Amino acid sequence: MNLTTIYTTLLVISLLFLIAQLLVREKQIAHIMFALFCGSIAIMATKKVSGETLGAYQYLIGMGACATCNGYWLLSRSLFREKRAILLPHITIAIVIAVLIMANQGYLFVSGITPVLAKNSSIVPYIISELTVLLSSTVIMLSFWEGCRGFTTASKKGKSQRILFLATFGLAVAISKLSQGMFVDSPESKELITAFIILFVLANTQILLLWRFKKEKSSEKTNDLAYSQAKYNISETTQSGEIELALAEKVEALLIEQSLYLKANLKVADIARELEVSEYRVSRILKNNLNARNFNQYVNQLRVTHAKNLLSDPDKKKWPVLVVGLESGFASVGPFTRTFKLLTGYTPNQYRTNIGKMN
Repeated sequence: MNLTTIYTTLLVISLLFLIAQLLVREKQIAHIMFALFCGSIAIMATKKVSGETLGAYQYLIGMGACATCNGYWLLSRSLFREKRAILLPHITIAIVIAVLIMANQGYLFVSGITPVLAKNSSIVPYIISELTVLLSSTVIMLSFWEGCRGFTTASKKGKSQRILFLATFGLAVAISKLSQGMFVDSPESKELITAFIILFVLANTQILLLWRFKKEKSSEKTNDLAYSQAKYNISETTQSGEIELALAEKVEALLIEQSLYLKANLKVADIARELEVSEYRVSRILKNNLNARNFNQYVNQLRVTHAKNLLSDPDKKKWPVLVVGLESGFASVGPFTRTFKLLTGYTPNQYRTNIGKMN
């Protein structure tokens, strides 16, 4: 198999995986990050396939492949962190790496069409290249750490998922390093191995996403009750108001004390799965014990209260509304603005502007 064939295969597969993420109905942040990663891989593969034809212009395409290591780091965080997975500092670091990659590719493009510049290159391109390698290596190690972090306290299923992630990541890095030493005099062989490694990582990551966010089918009520009895050591005949109150406290503890309401795209199924009860019971608890019309209304009320605190904080007055919304558990600025206005009568910007008057 020659380089053109393998990179064409890589291009097709990365695009297919990207489209697969777009078709996911209940998207998590991890799906968005994986789509971004697949897009960067597709652009990188396009550059490799068309490089000889485009000449220096291939580097303009290469500027789009700026979310590989940094994108995978954000993906690993969103896979294994239930809350506050991706915050402003993490986005900033990823953007810095992306800018460095684009600057390096931009310099190669200018050098390709202006040979004089290539002959009189300054130290700046060298610094950009070294910074890119340093930061990329750092986020690779941080990605590996995300799989290790919390391993001992994870569930059996969670541990298995982390083992798949760590095995994929470890094998990819180990084979990459070995190939660099074994094929010093064969750049084409190194490129072939690198392409196969990327395919391996793409495939295993897609499997991990499907596994981790698989929507479990609801059990029959009798099975759900039996499972609940095993966990909480209660029998069918002792179901009472006290038991419902205890479950309500568990739901409230998950959402408020553990700040699970800050998780984007949170569903009632997530709470039911965590407590190992039916979605119906969680919905009934919210209505009967927590005075909520429904799950979304209860969670959005908590999120808007959190957002109001952020908007009122003088130290965060420069935070964009988008960041406030993401920090409050909303997936994007549109739903955040609509929900905030529905519950307060103000848009987030209006609330921030008039906070002094309202106090």
